[in-house]
Amino acid sequence: MRRFVTILLIFIQLPMFVDAQEVVSANIQERLDTLQKLEDFYESDGDIENYNNCVFQEISLCDSVQNRRCLANAFFKISRSFANSTRLSDALTYLQRSMQISHEIQDTALLADIYCLLGSVYAETNVYDLSLEYYNKFLEISKESLNVENVISAEFYIALVKSELYETKNDTTSLLEAIAKCESIYDRVKQSNSILNYYVNVPNLYLKAMEFSDEKRAAHFLEKATELYNLGNDVEKNLGSKTFSLYFLAFKVNYLCVTRQFGEAKRAMDRFANDPYAAYFYATAAHIYYHAIKDYRNELKYFEELRKIMNANFSSQMCVKYERNQAQAEYEDKIALYEKQAKQARLEFEEENRRNKTLIKSLSAFFAMLLVIVVIKVIQFANSNKINKSLKKATEDIQFRNQKLQELSEKALKQTEEIRAQSAVIEQQNVNLTKVNENLVGSLRYAYRIQHAAVPSEEMMSEIFPNYFLFWQPRDIVSGDFYWAAQDSKRKYLITADCTGHGVPGALLSMLGLTVINDVFATINQNFTAADILNLIKEKFVESWSKSEGNIEDGIDLAFFVVDNEANTLQYAGAKRPMVRVRNNEALSIKPDKLCIGYNIRKENATFVNNVIDTQPGDMFYAYSDGMVDQFGGDDGITKFGQRALEELLCNIADLPIEVQKASVAASLENWVTYNGNRTAQLDDQILIGIKI
Repeated sequence: MRRFVTILLIFIQLPMFVDAQEVVSANIQERLDTLQKLEDFYESDGDIENYNNCVFQEISLCDSVQNRRCLANAFFKISRSFANSTRLSDALTYLQRSMQISHEIQDTALLADIYCLLGSVYAETNVYDLSLEYYNKFLEISKESLNVENVISAEFYIALVKSELYETKNDTTSLLEAIAKCESIYDRVKQSNSILNYYVNVPNLYLKAMEFSDEKRAAHFLEKATELYNLGNDVEKNLGSKTFSLYFLAFKVNYLCVTRQFGEAKRAMDRFANDPYAAYFYATAAHIYYHAIKDYRNELKYFEELRKIMNANFSSQMCVKYERNQAQAEYEDKIALYEKQAKQARLEFEEENRRNKTLIKSLSAFFAMLLVIVVIKVIQFANSNKINKSLKKATEDIQFRNQKLQELSEKALKQTEEIRAQSAVIEQQNVNLTKVNENLVGSLRYAYRIQHAAVPSEEMMSEIFPNYFLFWQPRDIVSGDFYWAAQDSKRKYLITADCTGHGVPGALLSMLGLTVINDVFATINQNFTAADILNLIKEKFVESWSKSEGNIEDGIDLAFFVVDNEANTLQYAGAKRPMVRVRNNEALSIKPDKLCIGYNIRKENATFVNNVIDTQPGDMFYAYSDGMVDQFGGDDGITKFGQRALEELLCNIADLPIEVQKASVAASLENWVTYNGNRTAQLDDQILIGIKI
């Protein structure tokens, strides 16, 4: 009887247990609502630390009750907070978790927000290919869901990312196209939340465009920037948002510096000087301000501060690593999920089996007791029939659960095979990429041979200048720096040149430069001065470019020597590249004309100046590109080699044999780029030529 009473109590208490679960669920929802209200309050107040604490509590709560949709949204909120605080590595980690869950539950609205934020993170780290990829995904999913505001935002962000190609590739066309795109969608942007981003980002495009525009276009762009600056000021006053003020700060300081309102710029950025959560935005504005007032010491200080804030351990290579490892991470997560589901199913089966056995034992004892007490055959038969039905039902239930477990195991095995197949495809793609890279390197090495065949050989240079040395260090196998030499019955000629860019574009431009130089020298005589010849080269080069479409944005900087041993003179004409003469350990540096071999905005009709220098036996003359003076290195790895250091080096080695001078230049540069066991990357092509009279 005691066991029977226990069973009855279990059935009586079951509704009370269900009611308790409902109370717990209601309490959890109430806690979630409270946390979300606190998050809204701390976010509007700019209290990032308390906001993050609330979100992490929400993540823990959602995970404890297995609320996948709520968990995905909480992961997104913390990743957005980390992105705003420039903790980009943490932002990517939580974005990937949110994206995985959103794919599983097919939450397209949250996926759109995730793609948008990923585009922003990769744009922040200058990985523009991945940024455009995710912004295009954001645009595609917004079109599918007919979300007009998100479509406008996606088009706007894509235009902004393309404008950044101006900085990375000197692509002015992309910048102008981005400005035109932003202006074309302005009427639609005014009706959406993207208007705030419009005031923050678009004005800087106009300021960048002023850098390469003529006076008329520059005035137009400044007028447009001023208009948006005034509108942004009104929005900042009416909105009263600290977040908007921080994102508006960099443009505000930049605009005030361009319009030479340095006092206003200083006051604008000093509002956030002691705010730890505004450190990134303050450092960005300070870097712009101190560059504008030519305080290079403080500019370098805040450049270093920005590098620390952006975290030296996080770079664009890490972004690519995250993307490449994503497939492996998803594979491991799925395997873990399937193993967890299988383990849970086994535990549930074992628990159910244990309960059934307990129930069977209890029922058997109960009916055994009834058999002893109740003698009537009919009641005995009825109770026996009831036991048989319970046993049959329990057996069928166990068989059904076994079947479900088998189906789940087969599904997990099939999905595991699919993931392994995908891993094989990825591995094959890596092999293909390696082959493509090998082919590209092979092509570059062949191009290197072609370029070296186009410049004077070592034998030819030794014949023209018996006492010379050449230090030539391309950055990417082929070079945008080159040299050229020739002689006639009376004079010797030498050109040391630096083309716009480096690598393949610079090398192609150098081949065009060599062709133009050879064509010009076929038409001159010994009465031409160095400046006359340089003017002819400039005209011929501009004429060659005029056959192509678009504006001329590229050119050549060079130093041109004409040596007349009979007259004991050296003529020099320079296109943005100086000349250094060393005599008796004293350096004489002659500055070049601020013209390049190409189209010069505002200086179309300007010509080069001819400089005539008397020579003495033993004089050393040097010409070089800007690759050496702009090379970072030193004790901190971020200091430029500099013009003064190079001239001091040349003074110290000018009396040494030619071969020793070349070795000294190479050794000095190698020591400069090596610091604290690290080696600074080469920024540009490098060339230096020295000749002794």
